[in-house]
Amino acid sequence: MICEMCGKEFSSLLPVRIEGTVLNVCRECARFGDNVRAGGKPGTTAEPSVIQARLQNRERRMKTRDVYEGGEESIELAEDFPKRVKEAREKLGWKQEELAAKMNERVSIIHKLESGAMHPDDALIRKVEKTLNIKLMEKVRIAAVERSPGKKGMTLEDFIVKK
Repeated sequence: MICEMCGKEFSSLLPVRIEGTVLNVCRECARFGDNVRAGGKPGTTAEPSVIQARLQNRERRMKTRDVYEGGEESIELAEDFPKRVKEAREKLGWKQEELAAKMNERVSIIHKLESGAMHPDDALIRKVEKTLNIKLMEKVRIAAVERSPGKKGMTLEDFIVKK
């Protein structure tokens, strides 16, 4: 008889449950599953409803999403974040050195933030927002792109403003 897992020929095989399927496998491959004759691990068979839910979740995850579809909102860093940081710091009466000390950052980072020379990462944005009690992230509405009728994919023509 041939092992259904490794394909080698053996004189005797064992029925083993592997990933919810019962296979006739050799003793070497039996370690990858639960012996059906011995009862295996309790609860190893998945209910049909659980399997169906997993399949639906997988299908939802695998489906591609059109980022240009609809007028969705996105949370992004405000364009005037340098001005907001500087005004909030001055309102509290702090110097750049004091703000840097309170945030546990270098003074050069604060200077670059306020001058707009640096685009901060998410961790630094949260740290600045918490320290100065301001909001640097704002909701931005993504404009829907008009598509040419009859086309499936996006082309350069879809981005050109026609007059």
